[in-house]
Amino acid sequence: WLITTTTTTTQMRMHATTVMADAVPRAPRTRGRRTAPIASWAWSTAPSSRRPRCGVDTGRCEDRRPSRRSSVVVRASRTPKQGQRVSLHYTMTLSDGTVVDDTRNANRGAVTVTHGDGALFPKIASALGEMTKGDQRVVELTPSEAFGEHDESKISRFPLKPEEAAEMAKQVQPGQLVQLPQGQAAMCLAMDNESVTLDMNHPLAGQTLTFALELLDITDGITIFGTPMVALKL
Repeated sequence: WLITTTTTTTQMRMHATTVMADAVPRAPRTRGRRTAPIASWAWSTAPSSRRPRCGVDTGRCEDRRPSRRSSVVVRASRTPKQGQRVSLHYTMTLSDGTVVDDTRNANRGAVTVTHGDGALFPKIASALGEMTKGDQRVVELTPSEAFGEHDESKISRFPLKPEEAAEMAKQVQPGQLVQLPQGQAAMCLAMDNESVTLDMNHPLAGQTLTFALELLDITDGITIFGTPMVALKL
């Protein structure tokens, strides 16, 4: 009975071990290669679009599903700042299409100004302040925004001595610009042996002007301890 009991107990233990072993999930076996870990085998049942790439030997998984997050980089465009140097081309025309000035002519070239120093018409400076390198813009200026309205009170007749008139006739003809001793420019309208009539309005006074602008480059101007320096006009 002792031997029979011992044999029966051993058989029961072996049967229980076999049942427990069958209850544990096993990875499928393949011939000629190592069996993948349980983690790799379990992921193989997932859809291919969501299946991570798993290491066979280590069992480490690398999820290569595309990320739903998207990053958008917004870069601010560079516009001229106070004190910076601005290089540009421009074409100035009258209302009838007559070209008065064009920096693209062979005898000219691009002009460079300091932004914010007051050298440009305010409307032109405002337009440049909104432009970036390579931008083009057309700006129209009324007489009041450009060289002002034509003022008849600025037309004057100056008496001349006969010898002065003769000397002036050698140098000046009606329709020409002359420079007065005070440095002011004037247009010679008429001249005879007794007088000369000068128009001290700007030659473009009363004209509507159109500027075609092209911003070529923006560079840093003169700075003092990092602060831009501009000319002060009193």
